[in-house]
Amino acid sequence: MRTILLERIKPYVQWLVLIAGLLIPAVIIALFPKLFHSSDVDDFWRWSQAWGANWKNIYIDCDRCNYPFVGTLVSGGVMHWMGITEFKHIVAPFRYYLALIDALNVLAAYGIMTRLKVKYAPLWAGVIGLLPSSWMGTSAWGQIDGVGQLLIMFFIIMLTGFNLNGRVNNARYYMFVILAGILMSLATLTKQLILFSLLSIGFITLLTIFLYSRKPSSVIISFLILAVAFIAPILLIDLPLALKPAYFSHLQYVLATGSQHGDTISSFGFNIWTFIAKDPRGSSHDPISIQLGSTPLFSVVPYSAGIFLFLLVNALLLFMYAKYFYRQYMRGARFLNAENISLLILHLALVNLSFNLFLAGTHERYLYHFYPFIIMACLGLGFFKRGLVYALLAGAAFYGVVLYGYLTRLNLQFGQVPFAILGVFHSLVFLYLIFSLVRYFRSSGLKPATQT
Repeated sequence: MRTILLERIKPYVQWLVLIAGLLIPAVIIALFPKLFHSSDVDDFWRWSQAWGANWKNIYIDCDRCNYPFVGTLVSGGVMHWMGITEFKHIVAPFRYYLALIDALNVLAAYGIMTRLKVKYAPLWAGVIGLLPSSWMGTSAWGQIDGVGQLLIMFFIIMLTGFNLNGRVNNARYYMFVILAGILMSLATLTKQLILFSLLSIGFITLLTIFLYSRKPSSVIISFLILAVAFIAPILLIDLPLALKPAYFSHLQYVLATGSQHGDTISSFGFNIWTFIAKDPRGSSHDPISIQLGSTPLFSVVPYSAGIFLFLLVNALLLFMYAKYFYRQYMRGARFLNAENISLLILHLALVNLSFNLFLAGTHERYLYHFYPFIIMACLGLGFFKRGLVYALLAGAAFYGVVLYGYLTRLNLQFGQVPFAILGVFHSLVFLYLIFSLVRYFRSSGLKPATQT
């Protein structure tokens, strides 16, 4: 009798977990109204005042406005539209708005995993929503990274919708190309952190174009359509904006005058350079001597060496992926199947993890785009053991705790220890993921892993 009762209750548990994942950010905000990054939210409040005065002049009148236009719109613009002028009264409504964005990301993750036929998709989407890594750096913090993540989620949903349909339809294909260009443009206009994800999204889009178009003329036409769809929103936004004479686009202004994070080795984040630098928050342009005992071997400059390693690692990743999908192309595949899409989500996660490991200037919240995608990828791919997923859940929870420690200054009691743990854990995770990926690609030479 007890077994029968448990079997009847079990299907409902996953839906309860999903609901909990949707609600947890709002609950945290209600229980901890003072748990937010006052400086970031204060910046957005000041942007809202400049937005209200004249949004067309925001990059002239507002010296601290260093996000692209869409990022400014979904932060300062939204605050202005809320109609609350006092800072102490705007914080909670703004964070609840961010909590809604977090909830939409959970629903999007559920939609993606359902299409990828992940078992217990509602449960896993809820788990992703419950993880502190999913909301501590966004709605709890008072930051807008969830908006950029939602655009990535929309892209993946669109990718699955086009490819898993499996029917040759030129109208659907060109709609995909146009929407992909627009989504990448909007993501570019949201926040600088998302540019790393665009490296992977751009590759996925080009891969889809090559697989479906096949003829050189069709590929060229698709590229032109994609380029127009990407550039048009940027030009349309630039047209009404007033800029200082030295700048032809607000993106140029933002990239030229934004904060120079890369000039430090790490700013309360982690990377491989924090293990060998005397001061983990020192200048990334100062050479670090590598020694064997007391014998100097050579020196490295974290800033330039980090860029080199990041580009090298991701060039090798692209080569492996391109070689794998070229085999699918030669076998006549025109569409990606669920396993292929999970592999590409893994690529997106690896790009985000690799820049945290190798580039100088990493910040405490830069790992935000890694965890939802790596968890979805591992669940969608059969060659990863469930133990890895559990390890990732533990890592995501600890990462969220570190962010909490930053907000509450609790980390000061532990010095560099939390960041060292993050560095070691994520270095091992990266190596394991690369090893597993290489092994999979080697063993899949004769495996038909595509839909035609």
